[in-house]
Amino acid sequence: MRKAPWIFLALILLLGLVPGAALAKDHWSIEGAGSITSLSVSEDGSRVTVGGHNAKAFLYDSEGNPIYEVEAGNVVTGVALLSNGTLLVSSDDRRLYAYDETGGLLWDSDLKRQVKSLAASQDGSTIVLVTQRSKDLIVVDQNNGEQTGSIPIGSLLKEVSVSGSGQWIVAATSDQFAYLLDKDGSLLYKFSADNQIQAVAVSDNGLAAVGTASNKVELFDQKGNVNGSINTRDIVTDVAFSSDGERIGVSDLSGNYYIFDGRGKQLWESKITGEGRGVQFDREGKTLYSGTNDGRIFKYDVGSVIDKAASKARINAMLWAAAGVLAVVLVMLYLNYLKKRNRLVIFRQIWKSKYIYLGLAPTFILVFVFLYYPAFSGLFHSLYDWQPGGRTTFVGLANFERMIHDPYVIKGMGNLVILIITGLIKAIIPALITAELIFHLRSKRLQYGFRTAFTASMVIPGVALLLIWQNLYDPNVGLINNVLQLIGLGSWAHGWLGDPNTALWAIIFIGFPFIGILQLLVFYAGLLSIPNELIESAKIDGANLWRIIRSIHLPLLGGQFKFLIILTLIGIIQDFNGIMIVTGGGPMDSTYVPALQMYYAATKFNDLGYASALGVSMFLVILAITVVNMKLIKTED
Repeated sequence: MRKAPWIFLALILLLGLVPGAALAKDHWSIEGAGSITSLSVSEDGSRVTVGGHNAKAFLYDSEGNPIYEVEAGNVVTGVALLSNGTLLVSSDDRRLYAYDETGGLLWDSDLKRQVKSLAASQDGSTIVLVTQRSKDLIVVDQNNGEQTGSIPIGSLLKEVSVSGSGQWIVAATSDQFAYLLDKDGSLLYKFSADNQIQAVAVSDNGLAAVGTASNKVELFDQKGNVNGSINTRDIVTDVAFSSDGERIGVSDLSGNYYIFDGRGKQLWESKITGEGRGVQFDREGKTLYSGTNDGRIFKYDVGSVIDKAASKARINAMLWAAAGVLAVVLVMLYLNYLKKRNRLVIFRQIWKSKYIYLGLAPTFILVFVFLYYPAFSGLFHSLYDWQPGGRTTFVGLANFERMIHDPYVIKGMGNLVILIITGLIKAIIPALITAELIFHLRSKRLQYGFRTAFTASMVIPGVALLLIWQNLYDPNVGLINNVLQLIGLGSWAHGWLGDPNTALWAIIFIGFPFIGILQLLVFYAGLLSIPNELIESAKIDGANLWRIIRSIHLPLLGGQFKFLIILTLIGIIQDFNGIMIVTGGGPMDSTYVPALQMYYAATKFNDLGYASALGVSMFLVILAITVVNMKLIKTED
């Protein structure tokens, strides 16, 4: 019985210890290449060529040994290895180059525009280019690079791919459409993608794959029918087919590489550090090459990695099944243990109160979904560089370290200290004085009237109050400057919210005379709860009003003070609405607070990892304050 939990834990750990899909059988790095922009594999699989951001193209044998490298005038945007050994290289320098098997230049062609994408059939009979801001595909001759024709598409082109046989061409445009053409350039079908197209590929049998910015690869057959959809973990950066269309390779921005079958079923997945920037099969689909954003090339044996992935899946399935069986056994043993100890009565009690628990269930579910789940999600994502819809990278405590060096957070912390000090004064003192004045009115009718008058102000929306004060501070028509002009102090008038030296204090002054309704009612209720005998006894002993307040009221209002102080601190730390509406954190950073920086990080800059770290930091501060407050109240009780 005692060993069972440890066995269960061991099984769970084994699920994480089973080796993942194998890394590449081989890999190499290209010194100074920068990001890999394009890949191409020869028809026989003996050579692979790589285009880099450093304006160079590199040719290797299948084992990663360099054969030669060539240099273009700008970033290499495409490479293609032909069956006769010719290497085609396109570049942002507006030229297309052709090299022989030894790296000698055969020809180069000036295309007048930057070349953005290059695709060619294995035999070179079909060579198609996408040039900058062009709506036509450019067709060139493999013998001299001269343009032999164009294929009008009608929209700005982004990517193009040609099947190895040259029978099919697929082109992608910036308006989220892909076009399937035959070798003569005749339009066969037009596909619509659900987001911006990042990569396209087409197989020898006319199957088309369209990778999008919505973390998805959409598959279409040669008749234009949707053949399936593949989900990835991040934005798709490249997609490739084996020649027969039975294997699909995909890379994404987070460094994940995938192999799927022709119907979109995942066969294998692997992750490397960095960004995935390209994938390419050899013609038979036995080897997959991939590139990264830092110049690394990985080589995967497709059959081997798929077999290992399938083996891992079988082992995981068996382990999960064993874990499930063990969990059932543990539950049975625990119930038997309770039966022997005669403790099963608790279940009968729960059953008797089942309707009460059912009534409470929606509340607990909503609290968990909208309070606890976001809190734990924020804690988790504070350790990541998280951009929803984009890449998510584990960064550890880097977001918290960034806060220490963030000038806006540092400035915001200074402003927050000032706001806390002044906020506590505004929340406690005016409300206490007003509550004492109302409490000491002899007429109960007057007490009721003043309470009602103060409480009625709650109907004014907070946003309306902020806008009223914003108009009061207006440097041209604002009441404050006009009053100063009227009483002869016109030299004092200026833009209160537009001056970095006065903006924060102008915000602090909003709400004068600072009588908070909640604080007033809490103090007033506390005064009403004080036994009248204490006050009468003090009067008999000669105590005046000030002595009664100091020696009786204030000590007996200790619980109210603690409650309001904690509530005020939490509100000040969390609140940024007033600052955002009135000044937006300006002028410059004079009214910045950490909560406002959190809001901007999440909404303006889409940096939710950093925003989560800021939220977690404030949560921890508030939690510490709350725990201390609960401890103090418990001690007094």
